[in-house]
Amino acid sequence: MTYSIWLTPTTKDAKHLNQIIKNLSKQYDAPKFGAHITLYSKVNSLTKAKQVLVENKFGIIRTKSTGIGQSDYLWKTMFIKVKKDKSLRSINQILAKNLKTKYFFEPHISLIYKKLDHQTKTKLIKNLKIKKSYTFDRIVIVRSSKDVKQWKKLYSIRLNSTRHA
Repeated sequence: MTYSIWLTPTTKDAKHLNQIIKNLSKQYDAPKFGAHITLYSKVNSLTKAKQVLVENKFGIIRTKSTGIGQSDYLWKTMFIKVKKDKSLRSINQILAKNLKTKYFFEPHISLIYKKLDHQTKTKLIKNLKIKKSYTFDRIVIVRSSKDVKQWKKLYSIRLNSTRHA
């Protein structure tokens, strides 16, 4: 069993992002999932992950989107590129130091998990409307697997609005 640690958006930004994800998943018969940035993955201990989140008081994160990307990698079929700023790096470094597993951190917000040809992705990207920034106010631990339908949120912690990471 492995776990992933996600940054999840405010209600307002989640509504915007989840609508894009829902529309794409319906149009291309792809799995639905909640909008998130994976902060860390391949975590072996749920207890240790919870402990790290409780012991470190993280602040609300405001990210800047820098465009929409695509790849042939299923977990990055199409995604919003997110600037890897000081606050995101800081959280990731704290997780890496405490969880001691290898995870390559490249922050992004996935929009669809489905093998699509380059031409289809390029066409979709031209028609998508994204915001210049998104605000994240919660960190969630998810039981993760290769089957999106089996993902399950197990723990959630609200980020502190008076402190910015």
